[in-house]
Amino acid sequence: MRTKMRIIVATLDYSVFRSLSQRLARDDYEICLVQKDAAVLTEILDGQVDLLMLDLELAGVLGLDLLPVIRRIRPRLPVILITDDVTQRIRKVAAEQGITYQVFKPVSAPEADDIISIMERVITKTSLPVPVE
Repeated sequence: MRTKMRIIVATLDYSVFRSLSQRLARDDYEICLVQKDAAVLTEILDGQVDLLMLDLELAGVLGLDLLPVIRRIRPRLPVILITDDVTQRIRKVAAEQGITYQVFKPVSAPEADDIISIMERVITKTSLPVPVE
C-alpha cells in the first residue's frame, strides 16, 4: 500500500521546485521534478500522481498545450498552474481546463506556503475513501 503522496513539479525554473520541495520535505510526500513535456505525460501515465504543479514554461511544448492531453488522460487530477503570464487568455484557459489553482511567478515564500496549504487540502480531499453503500 502506498503511503506517500506523489507530487510532480513540471517546470524549467529550478528555484520554484527548490522552494516548494524545501517546504514539502516531509516523509509523507514524494516530489519529482520534470522539465520536459514528454516526461510530464510519462509520469502521469506510468505512475500514481496525486497532484501536478504545471509551469507553462517547459522544454518541448508549452504547458498550456499539454493541458488538454493531461485532462484526457487524468480528468480529475488536481493541477496547480504556475505562470508569469497574467493575461485574461491564460485565466480563461485555466478555467476551461479545470485548473485547481493558479499562481504567478516569481513565487514568494508566503505564496509557496499558500500553495502548500491549498495543495494539502486538494490532496486530502481527493484521497478520501469513497463510502460503499
